[in-house]
Amino acid sequence: MSRLAVKADDVWKEYRIRHPFESSSGSLKSVLSAPIHSLTRRNKDGSTGGEKEIFWALRDVCFEIEHGESVGLIGRNGAGKSTLLKIISRITRPSKGKLMIYERVNSLLEIGTGFNAELSGRDNVYLNGSFLGMKNQEIKSKFDEIVAFSEIKQFIDTPVKYYSSGMYVRLAFSVAANLTPELLLLDEVLAVGDAGFQQKSYAKMRELLTSGATIILVSHNEKAITEICKRAILLEHGQVVMDGPSEAVEKYYSSTLTPSPN
Repeated sequence: MSRLAVKADDVWKEYRIRHPFESSSGSLKSVLSAPIHSLTRRNKDGSTGGEKEIFWALRDVCFEIEHGESVGLIGRNGAGKSTLLKIISRITRPSKGKLMIYERVNSLLEIGTGFNAELSGRDNVYLNGSFLGMKNQEIKSKFDEIVAFSEIKQFIDTPVKYYSSGMYVRLAFSVAANLTPELLLLDEVLAVGDAGFQQKSYAKMRELLTSGATIILVSHNEKAITEICKRAILLEHGQVVMDGPSEAVEKYYSSTLTPSPN
């Protein structure tokens, strides 16, 4: 019997962009006094420092993802893909609506998140495991497998602030994929690194899917989406415009990117 991994019910996400007040004249006096005016004028909410524009990163997003599904999130830059992943991973909350998560989440959203730069690779492996609620013994049993997959054994006791972006991604993906994730979230991270490691990562994701994990992948790489994900959700201006088999959704999306002949 199928069970849900994620359910989005009318999810909206609002951001407020602050704009500084602009002077009506270009005189030296007006330019020099602009900071003073920005301190003395107030927004409707009582704050100072400029006018605020409301930007909806997500609008009325609804979908269900079942346990064991592989789903790609695609769309142009700024479509809302990364915002949606951050809500699923509980980094931020929706402004309206509900997003229910029924599985333990392990996420790798962008280079630089999830690791403490001052700690060694070894320490970060244990730190990430503890965040997932794993006991030291469980992490220890997986440690050699994580390091072997990452191919950076000689640097495992070096602080990660000295890692190249490729080394960071190798270890971060290895940690995310090997610490028994039920729901794995990936946001464009495999765009960094060599082709050999990418193929190795794709094989690992297929292995996870076979074992019953759920994967949500954001990528601009059409091959990655169609190779890993059976289903894709296309976002445009924060809204779901298409949800279906990944090849069909990718084909439609690609057609919207191709300028029509005059």
